[in-house]
Amino acid sequence: MTGPPLVDRAVIDDLFEQIGAEAVRSVLALFVGEAQAYRATIAEAAAQAADPALCERARRAAHSLKSGAGQIGAASLSAAAAAVERAAAEGALELARAAAALDRCAAETMEGLSPFLD
Repeated sequence: MTGPPLVDRAVIDDLFEQIGAEAVRSVLALFVGEAQAYRATIAEAAAQAADPALCERARRAAHSLKSGAGQIGAASLSAAAAAVERAAAEGALELARAAAALDRCAAETMEGLSPFLD
């Protein structure tokens, strides 16, 4: 069994059809910037997972990343963010593992989105 696609081409194609190429590039560029900020928040919390406030910030960042990724068809990243969201409530080890998996998935996703940003 395989997981969700890295980038769901049908969602991207639908965005191009609905809002046009220039708007899609703008939306994706905005998503990439926001995703970097969310990843930084999550990484900070994973490094200091004993801090409940940071874990809550990571949970909220993961929730936002999950939603944004889902809207642009980054299904794997959305699933990885959902795992971080759950792990933020479960403790340091779980959050560190989920954050590391999210970081790998995010890097692959950004690479997969790059052709649509040109």
